[in-house]
Amino acid sequence: MAELTLAAYCPPDSTSVSELTDVFARLLELDCWPREFDGSLAASAAVKRLTSVLIGRLCGAAEHATRPAGRPPLTRYAASLLIPRQQKLECALLKGVTAHYVMNRPGVLAAQAREREVIAELAEAVLAGAPVTLELLFRPEFESAPDDRARLRVVIDQIASLTDTSAVAWHHRLHAPGT
Repeated sequence: MAELTLAAYCPPDSTSVSELTDVFARLLELDCWPREFDGSLAASAAVKRLTSVLIGRLCGAAEHATRPAGRPPLTRYAASLLIPRQQKLECALLKGVTAHYVMNRPGVLAAQAREREVIAELAEAVLAGAPVTLELLFRPEFESAPDDRARLRVVIDQIASLTDTSAVAWHHRLHAPGT
């Protein structure tokens, strides 16, 4: 995991395999880290709890680094978010875990390519039928857009607001009507 993380998610000369291995070992020692995953409801709940704890660790560390105790409250645009090195390495390792167990599975690249095709076809179909093909919320912005680029931006925002399931349903309805 450390080698993949170092190669894909760490700036050059920012860390080492040894340091990443140590950080990962400490992550695995957390009480909330599930020892196994069998696909059961209990195992799924344990993974959700882990996710929550890890997000809390990151947010808490960033908050404490950005706003140390005893300092006055920060104001908008008058602060810089600080993320401690430990949390940056943990995040990089979690990206590495995702790459290893999710993104590098057989068939993922083909599935991603098909998803890109569906999104492109959906955008084309929504744009061709706009404003009628847009949800009511997006129609005024589309109709008042000054140019094609701005109209395309509205279509992209519409598609970005969809869930994966609804995007597939929209694609089916708009791209292949009558089938």
